[in-house]
This record gives sequence, structure tokens and C-alpha cells, in this order.
Amino acid sequence: MNEQLKAHVRSIFAPYENVKTAKELEEELSQNLLEKFQDYKRNGHSDEEAYKLTIDSIGEISELVDSINLQYNELEQAVRMDYSKQRLIDSDFRSVSVHDGKFDLCDLKRSDFSHSDLTKSTFKGSNLNECIFEEVNLTSTLFKGSNLKSVNFKNCIYDKAHFKGCNLSGLDFEGETFIQTIFETSTLKKASFRNATLKNVQFRMSDVKNVNFDGAIMDKLTYNFLSGSKADVSNVTII
Repeated sequence: MNEQLKAHVRSIFAPYENVKTAKELEEELSQNLLEKFQDYKRNGHSDEEAYKLTIDSIGEISELVDSINLQYNELEQAVRMDYSKQRLIDSDFRSVSVHDGKFDLCDLKRSDFSHSDLTKSTFKGSNLNECIFEEVNLTSTLFKGSNLKSVNFKNCIYDKAHFKGCNLSGLDFEGETFIQTIFETSTLKKASFRNATLKNVQFRMSDVKNVNFDGAIMDKLTYNFLSGSKADVSNVTII
């Protein structure tokens, strides 16, 4: 009878064999029905009666499977979006979640990413002129060879973010916090890190002589690196 119950459940899920979430649900339902069948048996029902009562207790499966699969697809889509090589000027990306997203070779001029989660996303060779990044999670995000002219960065998370070969001239990072952030071979002329907090931040092969670090708070490693690169660190606090 147990095998008969399992066969019945398999027949219910047959139309969903390509749905990634269906197999797990099928196994869980089979186990629940077997337990319910045994309960009916313990209450004095015959095999046939217990089987019928168990089968009759099954609700509408299709709606449940479709609902779960929709949630899965939405999650999968959220973490694997690829916008590469698209013209997306003035786009609204506010409050989106795009983990591991790709915005490579995109024209994103004046686009707004405020309040978004862009963890581990990439912007390679992209035009980000005048884009807005306010309260954005940029953890492990890579900006490589991108135009960041006049970008508005404010209250972002820059943990392990990597700016490589980018134009950051004149950008205002005042009051921002950088942890294990890397600025590599990037132009930082007249950029401002006034009152910013920098912990284990690297400025690899980047000219920092004309960068404003007044009032910044930084660890010894960052301080020594900047001092050795002839940055003006006369008005910083070492932690």
C-alpha cells in the first residue's frame, strides 16, 4: 500500500517533472501521506478505507507547485541578471536586488541605483556618467574601466568593492566608510575623502597626491600606504 501511495503522488507530480522545486515537494508530501495512512490504520480503518481517506486529504497541488516555482524563478532571476551591452540611459534601478549582476559595456548615463543591492555585480567598460548611487550595497562590486564622471555616491556600503582603471576625478566620498576597498590604477584627481573612514583600503598604482583626506579616520596600514604615496595625511586620525 505504501508503494501505491507513492505511485499516486508521482502521478500527481508528473506534469511538473521539469520544475526544480517539485521533487522536494513530492518527497515531503509522500512522507506526510504515509504517516497519515498509518494514523488511519491505527484508528481501525482497513487498508482500502485508510488509502481512500488519505488520497481524499490531498489538496490542490498545481497551485502550490506553481506558486513555489514562481518564487524560485524570481529569486534566480534576481541573482543572475545580465544587462551587458545595452543602452540604458536614465534607467530606474531604485530598490532592486541584483546579486552577481552584469552591467558590462552598458550606457547607464543618469541612471538611478538608489537603495539597491548590487552585491558582487560588475560594471566593466560602462558609462556611469551622472548616475546616482545613494544607500547602495556595493559589497564586492567591481568597477573596471568605467566612466564614473559626476557620479553621486552617498551612504553606500563599499566593503571589498574594487575600482580598477576608473575615472574618479572630482568625486565626493565625504563621510563614507570603506572597508577592504581597492582603488587600482584609477584617476582620483581632486577626489574628496573628507571625514571618511578607511580600514585596510588599498590605492594600488593610483595617484593620491591631489586627493583630500582632511578629517579622515584610517587604520595604520591605510595611513602608511597613503603616506608612502605622498598623499597629504597631515589632518587625519589614525586608529
